[in-house]
Parts: sequence; structure tokens; C-alpha cells
Amino acid sequence: MFQYDWNLYFCTVHQEREHDMEIQRLNEVARFDPDKFVHVPIFSSDRTKVLLLCLSPGLSVPPHSHPGYEVTLQPLRGKANLPLPDGSTLLLEPGMFITLDGAAAFNPSNPFNHNFEMLIHLIRAT
Repeated sequence: MFQYDWNLYFCTVHQEREHDMEIQRLNEVARFDPDKFVHVPIFSSDRTKVLLLCLSPGLSVPPHSHPGYEVTLQPLRGKANLPLPDGSTLLLEPGMFITLDGAAAFNPSNPFNHNFEMLIHLIRAT
């Protein structure tokens, strides 16, 4: 198991700025690679980071955790599997909103024939 240094993943992403709001079009920033998963940085502040996970068919994210963060998962497109601690598997699909303790390891995988996209919110625990 490994831990990400999330600060390395954040770079400038094209954003529109209107009325003191930053607007991003997720369909314009999504990137897929047939050989590896892709995390697209969407938002970063002192306390919160938001990533768009882009997972091509047949790929998975290695088991990892985010100690010190609360994590939410919001599948947007496609389907993926999320192994659970009891050995079962949760089918991730659009319309779900999952919360988990960042200290818990997780690793989504996409055994399906279509791309999978999911927003991941990392909120620093206080």
C-alpha cells in the first residue's frame, strides 16, 4: 500500500471565472490512458482537494489511503468495483455518494468495457 503526495497532482486546470465562481466542465478536462489511471485536479485549497478519477476499462487503482482526510466518492459515468473490508464488492455507479474514513485503504477497479469517471473529495480532518 502507498500514499499519494497530493500536492504533486495539482497544477493549473483551465477554468472559467464568472461572478466570483470558478466553473469547470468535467467532460472537457477528463483524460483517459489505456495503460494507467488518471487523476485530474479539479480544485485545491488548504483544507479540500477534488480530483476526477478517470479509469479506462481493465484498470484499477492500487490500494491506498488518505490519512488525515475525510473522503467522498461520487461516481459520474460508467461503472467500477470497490472491494470492501469484508471481502464483498460494491458496484460504483452514477447517482451514488459514498463517504469513508481516509485512513481506510481503498482501490476502485474497472473490469467493464466502458470508461469510468468519479469525483473524489478529500477534506482535511480538523
